[in-house]
Amino acid sequence: PPPPSPPPPPSPPPPPTPSVDLILSLSLGWNWVSLNVEAFDMGLNAIFAGVSLGSGDHVKSQTAFSDYYPGFGFFGGLTSLTTDSMYAVKIASTVSPTLVVSGSPVELPKSLDLKTGWNFLPCPYQSSIALSRGAPAAAYASGDAMKSQLQFAEFYTGYGWYGTLTTLEPGLGYRIKVAGAGPATFEGVSVTESSGRDGAGVN
Repeated sequence: PPPPSPPPPPSPPPPPTPSVDLILSLSLGWNWVSLNVEAFDMGLNAIFAGVSLGSGDHVKSQTAFSDYYPGFGFFGGLTSLTTDSMYAVKIASTVSPTLVVSGSPVELPKSLDLKTGWNFLPCPYQSSIALSRGAPAAAYASGDAMKSQLQFAEFYTGYGWYGTLTTLEPGLGYRIKVAGAGPATFEGVSVTESSGRDGAGVN
């Protein structure tokens, strides 16, 4: 009889998830930021471990906040960050520190729940994208609005978004107002309008 067939070779391990760097230049005062990478440790102190911070620096989500104390770290109700929200970071010192976060790119599509009224919104993309293509898919109504720190757009049924806010930038944070609560999904985008940068400065 013929010899038994050799066992099939083992399946190759899946390729490692590439690590990318999000680089944010923080300015004096308030900065609206969001993370488009999943770091190994999303704890607030771990994320800001390499940043030169001082007394009075502050990070807040929509529901919690923490203050920075030199020699101790952050203390408060906000203990970790997620990729589901934007955060308001206040730099009270005269230094303009740089935040570098390394991790796996956020997987798309990405879904989150919007509440009636204003919501803190992240930008999960790895490059800049037009608002008309990058805004999360949701049941918008006329009068819904989105804003960055400096720009604003309003939704018009039958037309879409209109205003000075035309592009979503990785690393920046946004606020979105909806009349009705419901799910919203950042779709996977096959071709993005690349900004040519790994990160985005927050000015």
